[in-house]
Amino acid sequence: VNPVTGEPAILTVGRALPKGICGSGLIAAVASLFMTGIMDERGRFNVDHPSDRVRDGEDGPEYVLVWAEDADGDRDIALTEPDVDNLLRAKGAMYAAYMTLLEGVGLSIHDLERVILAGGFGQSINLERAQIIGLMPELPLDRFTFVGNGSLLGARLACMSNPMRAEVGEIVEKMTNFELSVAPKYMDNYTSSMFLPHTEGDRLFPEVSRRLKEARKAIKEM
Repeated sequence: VNPVTGEPAILTVGRALPKGICGSGLIAAVASLFMTGIMDERGRFNVDHPSDRVRDGEDGPEYVLVWAEDADGDRDIALTEPDVDNLLRAKGAMYAAYMTLLEGVGLSIHDLERVILAGGFGQSINLERAQIIGLMPELPLDRFTFVGNGSLLGARLACMSNPMRAEVGEIVEKMTNFELSVAPKYMDNYTSSMFLPHTEGDRLFPEVSRRLKEARKAIKEM
């Protein structure tokens, strides 16, 4: 998103006309709007921005990603504040789960040597943008590994290798249930995660915070 004009650069699957906003597109849009100052840390739009893409909609302030004449449909494709609220709740729940599980075993985010992302979501997510909104922890990108469909991969390995199958049994025996809903710190972590990227951004997301300050400063000087 251009920080001055507010105009977005849109890229669709197969270069087709856009029909809506996919999950990775939602993350990218919110990250870009946040970095350019069109959205604040609470997920609220800057209604004073000069771009005509920021407007009042049926559900309050919204940002038009694609005008109707450029879309595969008869209406504008807009990102609303309720859309952003839903994303914040989802990412807040995920980040709070990471933090609570780690705290439960006496570790911190920075103790993680590797983060494995599985599933279709993991294959298409942009790590840098996911860190900007606080969905993924701020760790070096080379610590993240994409494995695609992890359950099928694991089943295939277990079927093809006796040692792997034995290891699966050992892992199952070591597993325990951790009930997040009754964990004392979960709600505190969840509440703290309901901001972009986090209420403790300077501590948990220092690089994102630094880039945000530089971006905002550059915008003021334009």
